[in-house]
Amino acid sequence: MRQTYLYLLCFVAIVSGCKKDYLDIKPKGKVIPSTYKDFRLILNSTSNMASSYGQDEFVTDNVEFYEAQGLSYLGNSSYKLHTWQNNVYVSTDNDSQWSNLYKQIYLSNIVLEGMKTATGGSEKDRNQLMGEAMVHRAFAYFSLVNIYATQYVAATASTDPGVPLLLEPTTSAQLVRASVQAVYDQVFIDLNKAVTLLSVTSTSAFEPSLPAAYSLLARASLQIGKYADALQYASKTIELKGALADYNDFAAAPASTFPLHRNNPETLLMKNVNNSYSWFSMSHDLQNVFGSSVGDLRFQILFTSTQDPFVGYVYYNGEFLAFDTRTVGPTVAEMYLIRAECEARANNAGGAIQDVNLLRKKRVLKASYVDLTASSADDALVKVLAERRRELCFRGLRLFDLKRLNKEPRFEKTLTHSYKGENFELKPNDYRYLFPIAPKLTNLNPELTPNQRN
Repeated sequence: MRQTYLYLLCFVAIVSGCKKDYLDIKPKGKVIPSTYKDFRLILNSTSNMASSYGQDEFVTDNVEFYEAQGLSYLGNSSYKLHTWQNNVYVSTDNDSQWSNLYKQIYLSNIVLEGMKTATGGSEKDRNQLMGEAMVHRAFAYFSLVNIYATQYVAATASTDPGVPLLLEPTTSAQLVRASVQAVYDQVFIDLNKAVTLLSVTSTSAFEPSLPAAYSLLARASLQIGKYADALQYASKTIELKGALADYNDFAAAPASTFPLHRNNPETLLMKNVNNSYSWFSMSHDLQNVFGSSVGDLRFQILFTSTQDPFVGYVYYNGEFLAFDTRTVGPTVAEMYLIRAECEARANNAGGAIQDVNLLRKKRVLKASYVDLTASSADDALVKVLAERRRELCFRGLRLFDLKRLNKEPRFEKTLTHSYKGENFELKPNDYRYLFPIAPKLTNLNPELTPNQRN
């Protein structure tokens, strides 16, 4: 019987490769969710709803492996991703990014379908739950379409292949790739509905709130070039939750005092990476970007040049401060940067630099801080993008930024990676910007067309 290689939740039991008729059978010793509390517990499962993607960094200009041992340590697929090669996955490999995101879609679909007949819960609680499910589903689809599909271009989005669009809790659907446009349409449908259902606050950073929904609307609008909308949504987010942590408070403090994502006032929604505590050596390109920011505490706090066994190189150390997994969810800082970029693109250089400086005051050593200025809107945009690079490195957005900025000739960039004396190159808009779909998936689902890699 066909398998779609998604995930099935029967309350707390998860199985992969479910049979087509599995949903018709009540598992012995398990509970089929039927009440508000049952569905609440499904979305409260952080192990299922919080794990996301994370392999994206390997293919960007943030990472440069100085020594052979570093990349060898990470395995064959990471090496092939980093060097933009073909045959990234062998026939038996799973792709945990794909699995994690489609698992969340499947569980969100279970909740949204189940709440139609579920008993219990107040109207407010039920609305909150459905809004959360829509945010989780929208985040997953936005991530998938930007990892596995081409950058959104309005003229071709309706025909460019995106990812399978599954809106019902089934494990037997045909995995035909919907268009990029259709996937984005669903992202906006879900988020626009969610903002009518969600409360301003949530009980934890893992649970979506109204600011989280607005922040994802801002992120998605920016990605497709709807800058006026992105500015509006970023501003709404900041109105609801706009506090920033001051890195000066941690400059001389023990590393373990740096705020955990779950407690950080800037966290809008926690989505943890699927490859926590990975070995990321900081590229010289990224080091140069930080080098232009005197007294930058992000560099001082989040990076180290003394990590064993290699001394003299610079490594991302943010996860090891208090053993806090990287998150690729939206933050308040990201919203200030989105608003700043959109202001610059709207010819408001003053507004753009004002937002950037508001953030930089919380990121630069007080003794070194000097306000940035801009001679024009174009100059402001360049400065905003540099600040975005510094603030959001290793936060799951650089690949997406490269893809969208490569559509503007002034920001096109050819990437180069070197390994064991061999040089590899990725030109702007190259098809290898798209992550491959694992052969295991296409073998089980022949209708799932793979991405071109050669």
